[in-house]
Amino acid sequence: MREPGQSDLLTANLRQHERHLRNGSISILAAVKGDSMFTTARQKQHTRERLDTCLAELNQMRPTALLHEDGLGRNLSFRAGLPCFERTLELFHRLSRCYLDHVPLADLKNITDDAANTLDQFRKILNFTGDNVEHPREARDLLIYDVDASFPRISANFAKVVSHQRENFAASTSAALTIGFCTLVFALAAVAYYSTHDGTVADKILNVVHSIRSL
Repeated sequence: MREPGQSDLLTANLRQHERHLRNGSISILAAVKGDSMFTTARQKQHTRERLDTCLAELNQMRPTALLHEDGLGRNLSFRAGLPCFERTLELFHRLSRCYLDHVPLADLKNITDDAANTLDQFRKILNFTGDNVEHPREARDLLIYDVDASFPRISANFAKVVSHQRENFAASTSAALTIGFCTLVFALAAVAYYSTHDGTVADKILNVVHSIRSL
């Protein structure tokens, strides 16, 4: 049979052991979370570099250059694909002007894969000669079809990227408005105080308030 003092000591030791276990678990979870965040940041940086490389080359391309009329002639040129070439390149031109820092990694990877795939399609078109192909026109039509068929997916992924950009802008605007409102409240409170003590100070504060409201 344990004495009362021994029982209290045993309970204290057990509680201390539980605290150590709990603190250890928290440290492990924090370390795992930190490693995960570092890995995600590194993957995001690699994806951005890959996307920037693709966009740099796509931005140099012109839809008319993809027609290939000089080398293939009008009968085998890619003129039929001009509308889809234009809209696809325009979309990537717009993407290059977007702020992408707050885009989730999954969405960033999707649009990067789209850019790499489009670049590969356009390279095939630019390198197309019709030689060593049994049915050159069918091969040309298939290349045009691949670009055209990819556009709905690219457009959907681009829309996701833009939506994140708008959300970030809305959050920034909301924060700015909150700060401005708080500043206005404090200024009005100061006016109310100094109006009974120092009219000159109150006038200066009112001028500041008016300048804030006019922004």
